[in-house]
This record gives sequence, C-alpha cells and structure tokens, in this order.
Amino acid sequence: MKVLLIKSSNLKARSKGTTPPLGLMYIASYIRQTRHDEVKIIDTRLYKEPLKEVYNTILKFQPDIVGIGALTFEAQAMYHIAHLVKQLTDIPVVVGGPHPTSVPQEVMNNQDIDVAVIGEGEITFKELQDALEAGRDLTTIDGIVYRDHDMVKINKSRAYIDNLDELPFPAWDSAELEKYVNIYSINGIRFRPYMVLQTSRGCPFHCTYCHNIFGKTFRARSAENVLAEMEILVKDYGIHDFIFLDDIPNLEKDRIKAILLGMITRNWKTNLYFTNGVRADMLDEEIVHLMKKAGTVEIAVAVETVSPRLQKMVKKNLNLEKVARMIDICVDSGMFVIGFFMLGFPTETEEELRATVDFACKSRMHQALFFLVNPFGDTELARQIASTGKMPANLKPEDFDYHSIPFNASSMPDKTLHRIYSMAWIRFYFNPVRIVRILKARKLWMDLPYMFGLLIKDMFAGKGNKKQTFKPVDVALLKEARERHQGHIVNPSFNKLTSSPLRRGQR
Repeated sequence: MKVLLIKSSNLKARSKGTTPPLGLMYIASYIRQTRHDEVKIIDTRLYKEPLKEVYNTILKFQPDIVGIGALTFEAQAMYHIAHLVKQLTDIPVVVGGPHPTSVPQEVMNNQDIDVAVIGEGEITFKELQDALEAGRDLTTIDGIVYRDHDMVKINKSRAYIDNLDELPFPAWDSAELEKYVNIYSINGIRFRPYMVLQTSRGCPFHCTYCHNIFGKTFRARSAENVLAEMEILVKDYGIHDFIFLDDIPNLEKDRIKAILLGMITRNWKTNLYFTNGVRADMLDEEIVHLMKKAGTVEIAVAVETVSPRLQKMVKKNLNLEKVARMIDICVDSGMFVIGFFMLGFPTETEEELRATVDFACKSRMHQALFFLVNPFGDTELARQIASTGKMPANLKPEDFDYHSIPFNASSMPDKTLHRIYSMAWIRFYFNPVRIVRILKARKLWMDLPYMFGLLIKDMFAGKGNKKQTFKPVDVALLKEARERHQGHIVNPSFNKLTSSPLRRGQR
C-alpha cells in the first residue's frame, strides 16, 4: 500500500513555530519496518496554500490510505483536508493525535472521516492497514473508533507500548526536513538544521488540563537507545541542535544522567533545548551542571500558577519554593530560562492572578509565556469549567487559542482578566535589566526579531480570537482532474479493499 500521512495546521496561529512532525515520522518508520509500504509525509504548516499541496500530492502519489494528525487548534484544517481527499477519491481517511484522542465521537460525526485512532498510533495504524487489505472486520483492532453502516463504534483501548526501544527510529527521510531550516521552530531556531527528540512517553502526574495521549505510566527509552539515535543524526545528518519534546524528561534521574554523560563523553558539541519543559522541582544542581556541560542552551519551566489553592485544584502540586531556587541555579549556569504561566483558571481571583504575574516579573527568567486557560476536550479542566456554568455552548476547535479565549472562567470581570494579561507582558519584558539579560544570553541574535514580533502579537491577543479560514481548492479544477485522471485517482492496487468494512454501504 501507498500511505500518505498529513500534518494538519492552524493558519491563524500567532506563533508560527513549526518542528518536524515526530509522531507521523514514528508511524512512517513503523509501517516501513513491519509492512514495507511506501510512505510520504506532508506537513501543511509549511505551505501558504496547504489544500492545494494536498490536492497535488494525491494526484501524483495516488495513495491507498490517508492519515491526518491534528491538535485541537488544527481540527478545522483536518476536516478540510479530509473533505478534499474524499472529493478526489474514496480511499480511507484516518485521523489521530490529541484532538481525535480527546473527542473521538465528535470527530466521527464528520462523514469524511472513516476511522479515528486513539492514543499511540504506530501499532494501531499498522493493524488497521492489515485489516483493510485483507477485508477483515475492524472489531478486533484496539484503539480505534470507526463507522460501520452509519453507526459509530468504539473499540476497547489499546495498551500502551511498554518497551519504546523496540520502536524503529523516526523516518527522517519521509519528511521534507530541508524546509524546516528556513522557518522558525517552536523555540526560535532558524537557519540551521535541528531535530526533535522524544526520549520518553507518559507522565505519572494528573494535571487537569492535560490531553493524556500517552497515558499516566512513565515509559522511557534507555539511554543507549537515545544516544544511538542521536549518533546517527550527528554523524549522518550533520545535526547538532536537539529539541526535547518529552512531557517530563527528568523524571528518572539516573536515566537523564546517563544520557547527558553519554553525550559529554562523545564530545558532540551539541546545543540542547528542553523547550517542552521540565519538572523544575525534580531538578537538582548535579543535573543542571550535567545539562549545561552537555550543551543545554535553553530550558523551560512550567509553573502555571503560584497559588497553592490552584496548584491543588489543577493537581500540579509543584514545590514552588524549590522551583524558584532551581530557576536561579539554571540562570547562574548560563542557560536561557523560559517560564510557562496559565492565567484565568476556574474560580481564580484577581489576587491569585496578580501573585502569579508578580512571581514571573520578579524572577530572573529570560522569557515568560503567559497563556490564557483553554479547556481541551475530555479533560478534567473542561469539566471544572463546565461546572462553573461559564462554558459557552457549541464551542468549536477554532475557538481555542493559547492567547485568547471565548469565555472567562475566573472570578474576575472580563476587563480585569484581559488587562492583567496584557500588562503581564509589558511588566515582564519592558524592564531594562531583563532586556540586557536577554541580549547577553541569546547567542543567536538573528532569532531576536522573531521573538520580539511574537511578544507584540501576544501582548494584545487576549480580547479575541481570529477565526481560521482556508482558501478552497477550485472545484472546477477538481472536476477537470477527475475526468483527466479517470480510473487513476483511485489506485488500481487498492481495488482489493473494496470489500472492506469501510466500504460496505457506509455512505
């Protein structure tokens, strides 16, 4: 089979930080290893007219199955892509990622989508392909939601992959890696090759705002496996910049030490970015020292709120005193330190909100990112907000944005929340001491214009959210293409799937 994997996008996102789609690259490598299929990845975030790119690729590549990965912010684009695929051909459309995992029933209400994959996708997608190819029923495949004779069926959950070392390394060559060099990554890297790494999956903590796509059991790759992957990237791809995407990379101290010491002994001269955040109250001076010696340039600390009451309510339960101390230690070591803060939790008071902003502004962090609280589907936070009676009816995925919200779940008036949000950016960044600190710490000054542009956009973003719009593909061109490629858009090799469960009187 020919497999087309598509990363969905959010055209109106204020931050255009884009990194290679690691989840799709893992699926691609697993499919190649187990089925020896031809796999192609399109990242629609790389294109000004993403639907046209999908359209052209389908005509040229003629896939037998399409998979689409999407965050909640990217759900609208996911639906557009699925619809376009079904205009061109009747091949199965499979969706996965955080949004379908959170609200699979809602996703399956869209008639252009055949299957939603819940949670980890490698084994599930492979088993789905096997079943479709053999014309078997889908009831035995764990971790999917599908439509059969217009009925949506939810299969039992799939067990998480216990030994991550058994997964092949991501299929780096299946993505257009050269394109990522010329656009900003999630942490402002540009003009140099880099790669994203995931050395573990799952998090044992129970924060109420978490998507929980990888489960609550921490599963880690061995240090040897991580170092083997990095060695290939260093020696064969010439990559020395690495962004860690783990939810909690420092949970097991001995493991992170082994990875860092392995890098140090190999003398790779790498730049490391823990951009997705670390659990700061689980750091210590020894780990910080090794991080710096291994080449850590940037580290992010997810504080969220300094209110003890809210820390308990959202089940973060940070040791805030230790967090403050570790921020200073990281700054003293020479790292660029970023803080994550969430404003507008359910029942949050003005006093609690101001305390969080004060903590950020008085800290020695180089950068602070202030996010307005978003309740993603099927999270405990969403249920908490719903219980306050402040959740608007008929919210759509495009209504969500880290920097603006269509409601206010806090105890403050709207004007107060938005005023404090905007002032947080001004107070934090318009500080001469911090400006000097940022200029001294930021080794690559070419990144600063991008970061300053984001600051200005985010500062005034809180009062509303621009809707996403997609420029449609010309329908006349679609009709002309159908006629011109009659009998070729649907790949002849796929005819054996016509008796599959997805095609028996489903539409």
